[in-house]
Amino acid sequence: MASLKPLLLAGGRSSRMGTRKELLRIDNEPMYKRLISVLHAACPESDTAYLSLRDRSSAQALYGNDNVGCSPNDVLKLNVGGSALTVRLIYDNDDGSPRDEDADIGPAAGLLSARRQDSSATWLVVACDYPFLTTAALRSLRGESESSRAPVTCFSNTEGFNEPLLAIWTPDALRYLQKNVEQGILGPSAVVKRLHGRTLRPENEQWLFNANDWKEWQRALDIKRIN
Repeated sequence: MASLKPLLLAGGRSSRMGTRKELLRIDNEPMYKRLISVLHAACPESDTAYLSLRDRSSAQALYGNDNVGCSPNDVLKLNVGGSALTVRLIYDNDDGSPRDEDADIGPAAGLLSARRQDSSATWLVVACDYPFLTTAALRSLRGESESSRAPVTCFSNTEGFNEPLLAIWTPDALRYLQKNVEQGILGPSAVVKRLHGRTLRPENEQWLFNANDWKEWQRALDIKRIN
């Protein structure tokens, strides 16, 4: 397998939630910081984690809070478990400028920004709205990917739908996604189906709990309190 790099997707509009999902807090920690920590633990060989944002202005809310430091060239320094972790910011557009709303291609934008960053890398990808995701979940994903050598490996939910934003994307899969987007086929799930990607059921269904709106987020907090 090509070098594996951890990527957190946080470039969506969060229109259903009404506020940026990656900044919501659980256990008094913003989601983006928690999930980057989970990603790093599952991919310790990478000395840098990557955070995909919509544009450069989206990064301003990250600076100066929760012991987050900013270095030049779009690099954050996070304190994770008492250790410093380098997080490189990447954007939907090469220059970090806002994307034209009429040209919005959804979550494919974050995946393709990773491809522009390093087209030879395989990416361990997590969207920013999985509050109960664990390192164990990502390690199981890695194990399945390494044994199957499929172009894309992801979990599938109870309804049988795949979770392409909780997945491992190889260079071949991202190349195919690029071609699809150029043809107006924007959904990452289409790549999983067309390339016969490997899907697996999670050991714990809670790993796939996805908070897309405020009601679901409140439910997540209720579950957290109970547990």
